[in-house]
Amino acid sequence: MMSLTVKSTLVSALLTLAAGLSTPLFAQNPTPPEVVDLSRVHIQIVDATFVTKLEGGGNQFTETNPTKYHGLVVTLRITKVAGSELTVACQDISLHYRFDGGTDIARCFGLSSYSTQQNEDRAMSLYLQGWGRSTTGLATTKSDTAYIDVFFQNMEPTTSDLYLFIAQPTGSHFTSQGWNPN
Repeated sequence: MMSLTVKSTLVSALLTLAAGLSTPLFAQNPTPPEVVDLSRVHIQIVDATFVTKLEGGGNQFTETNPTKYHGLVVTLRITKVAGSELTVACQDISLHYRFDGGTDIARCFGLSSYSTQQNEDRAMSLYLQGWGRSTTGLATTKSDTAYIDVFFQNMEPTTSDLYLFIAQPTGSHFTSQGWNPN
């Protein structure tokens, strides 16, 4: 019995020591990077425009089959805490929608800059692989309302019932040791 107690105490002490040594290497209370705090932000679709051509950020979209598909530019109104910066990433945004009795999901391929007025022209950046982000500037960070345009491809002519989805971490966390190229 005493041997078992000594062994469990030794194992416990070694685990505590190992945890103490690894603490400086990894965050103790990690928070996910670039997360939109949806408890402090409200996002609403306020406009949708179908396009067959769009240019932005040195890239361009030209629909190759305009009788079957169009691109879709969705304007979002974002209400947030004035003074707070906001970053959204293409890979975190998807659009769930209905068409001809079916449903589908479109991923984001473009983001505009932010503005404080809905009907203002905003510079669009198109991301061919869907990997890009947009951050509020000085004026839109100060404001409690900002507008941004989001671009989706291959939308059917009967596209309806648009639902915007913003990906969020599920609460599951794991700290990776990364990889070593050597």
